[in-house]
Parts: sequence; C-alpha cells; structure tokens
Amino acid sequence: MLPIVQKSLKKNRPCTAYTLLSIGLLFVVLSLGLAACGSNTGSGNTPNPTPTTQTQLQKCGTVKTNPRGVLTDVPAAKQAEDCFWQAFQKCAPASLVYTLIGVDTVTVRTFTVKTNGEHCTVSDAVQHSIVPAPLSLAKTYTCTGVVQKPDGLHFSGCGEDGDVVVALQVPSNP
Repeated sequence: MLPIVQKSLKKNRPCTAYTLLSIGLLFVVLSLGLAACGSNTGSGNTPNPTPTTQTQLQKCGTVKTNPRGVLTDVPAAKQAEDCFWQAFQKCAPASLVYTLIGVDTVTVRTFTVKTNGEHCTVSDAVQHSIVPAPLSLAKTYTCTGVVQKPDGLHFSGCGEDGDVVVALQVPSNP
C-alpha cells in the first residue's frame, strides 16, 4: 500500500475498518441485486400473462362488378357475403366492400357490422367517383336491416339510397 494510506489507516483503524466493511457489503448487495434482475429463471410457478382479447374487425372481402354489372369473381363474392352474413347473425364486427364499376363511374360501398352494447347495427359508407377523379369522402348511413336471399344480401333503409342489394347474380332483362 501507499505510505500515506498506511499512515491514515493506522490513525483511524476503527473508522476505516467499518468504512471498508460497509463498502464491501454494498458491492455484494449490488452484485446480488443485479444478478437477480438479469436472471430469467423463475420458480416456474409464475403464471403466464393472459392476453386481453380485443374484438377486431373481420374483413370479409370484396364483391366487385364490371361495367356490365357482372361479378368479377363469383366464388369470392359468395364467400365474402356468407362471411358478412354470419358475422351479422353473431353481431361480430365485420366489413364487406361492394365496388360497382361503370363505364366512367365508380361507387364503393363499405358495409360494417358494429356492436353498440346489446344492439347490432350495420352502417353503409358510400363513396363515388367520376373517372379519373378520386373517390369522394364517404357518406355514412345506418341501415335498418340485412337479409340474405338466394340472389345476395339485401340491405334495407340505408339513408338516402334506401334499399341496396349486393347481388350474386346478374339481373335478368325482361
């Protein structure tokens, strides 16, 4: 040791001994604390946290028509409509997009099942465009009901547009 430290230790032995002992214990406690924080091994009895289930919106798909009013993909349209109908019956959050493409127009209707406490509602967000303009801001209406029929889903009382049919068949010409 350095001569100055030795001289100091001889003078204040009781005080220095306690100081050194205290510093040593502090290092031991800190070392154990850090080791415990870094340890990933538990007793094995700690339960795994249970994730909270948030109700997520089920995207059922898109029903799309070409300018002649013919569905572009009948099997996908049928699957999307069945998905939406089942979600509506369970009052589970879901959406269905219905895209009608005309010669120079596009209409996109997004139907959504929502739960308001004990009540189940269906909204219809409608967007229009005259090509090449972008789609308009959505006007959203609450529909009064939905029924599945062999020709498609029938939405009733959807705001200004009234009843809307998301058809699975091309309408027949008389």
